Amino acid sequence: MADAGFFDELDAVVAHRWTEIRDGAFWTHVLQNGMSRELYQTTMVEIFHYTRHNSINQAVAAWHASSPDDLHLLKFVYEHADEELGHERMIVHDLESIGLSDEALYDQPPLPPTQALVGYLYYVSLTEGAKARLGYSYWAESSYDELAPILARARADLGLTDNNMTFFVAHSTIDVKHAEEVREAIAESVATPEECEAVKRVADTTLYLSGRLMEAALEKHLAASQALV
Repeated sequence: MADAGFFDELDAVVAHRWTEIRDGAFWTHVLQNGMSRELYQTTMVEIFHYTRHNSINQAVAAWHASSPDDLHLLKFVYEHADEELGHERMIVHDLESIGLSDEALYDQPPLPPTQALVGYLYYVSLTEGAKARLGYSYWAESSYDELAPILARARADLGLTDNNMTFFVAHSTIDVKHAEEVREAIAESVATPEECEAVKRVADTTLYLSGRLMEAALEKHLAASQALV
């Protein structure tokens, strides 16, 4: 049952992965060396690639709902799929606003961890459905505060304003509401031990892959930098 004890366990899983990310090469590099325009561009393009699929895989998750009578969960899925639609265009806007957008960038294949994250979310949505996918939404809707040190460094190093960071600013505004809605959906819909374990597993796997996305973005940036030397 998704009670207080379960949320403590879920929070521990999420906290462990965020600790890994903060200890990783990407986080360390940005805080020690700063956020360059090139690294920011590379990272944001990867975020573009998975964000453009979030509305679709959220909607797909409704297909594997436990029952058409699960109205609370289905309403959550439909509303959040609609709210996620087109968010990747904010990334395009933000990169354009600082002269870092190029249509060719978005045509390049995503890096392997990004492909894995996109593919995994479709897999979860198709095979396990909306309840399991809540594990991803649980940490994603509260990630702005976790990312605050990196975003603050990007603001300072690149001279960014709110108008240059609409993707993050918009999410910071609605994240509190969404995080509450995700928690409510879990408490209302996730009941069996198997469902609880699925939520924790999806939270763990998706946050792990998101960390690997950051590491891969840094590796690509460093490789490109070395090639110019």
